[in-house]
Amino acid sequence: MVAIIDYRAGNTESLLSACRELGIEAKLVNDIKTVALCDAVIIPGVGAFKAAIENLKTAGLFDILKNIDKPILGICLGMQILFERSYEGEETEGLGFIKGEVIKIPVNARLPHIGWNSLSNTGEDVYFVHSYMANIVSECIVSYVDYGGIRIPAIVKYKNVTGFQFHPEKSGKYGLKLLKEWYCNIEGYKCLKKE
Repeated sequence: MVAIIDYRAGNTESLLSACRELGIEAKLVNDIKTVALCDAVIIPGVGAFKAAIENLKTAGLFDILKNIDKPILGICLGMQILFERSYEGEETEGLGFIKGEVIKIPVNARLPHIGWNSLSNTGEDVYFVHSYMANIVSECIVSYVDYGGIRIPAIVKYKNVTGFQFHPEKSGKYGLKLLKEWYCNIEGYKCLKKE
């Protein structure tokens, strides 16, 4: 089972609906025991970094997530909290799975970055809503998008931790394909049958 972390910082219902559509067994989870029993974790998120971390700590989930050894997918804000720290508002500690920090997108272009943008590795369009971005080493970047001349990491990966800065559940058929591929690549899962 995949645990979708429910910590009052994400559009969890649309993500749960997308998982159901793909045949992924997923459940909204906000307790330590269920997270510990799951096979993999998705951390969704919209909103502010500091508030998200505080919500995780209040629910008792921050420490268990920080030390968990399971496949993890972070989406949008959920991707950002995978890093060591963020400078959104004030410096705030993240989960630290991937070395790097979250900074404001340094462009003169309009913020937030809302709408469709093309992934560098496939040319496919996916849907973004964010004003902050990961500042990390290129070895962890699977794909990026160009926004106002800035390369924004769009897909990152380090060991069993993956991050999507965009919303796959709002990115049409291609977004669902990426979510399905992540699920199929989880060790121990048999890949879903092709339609």
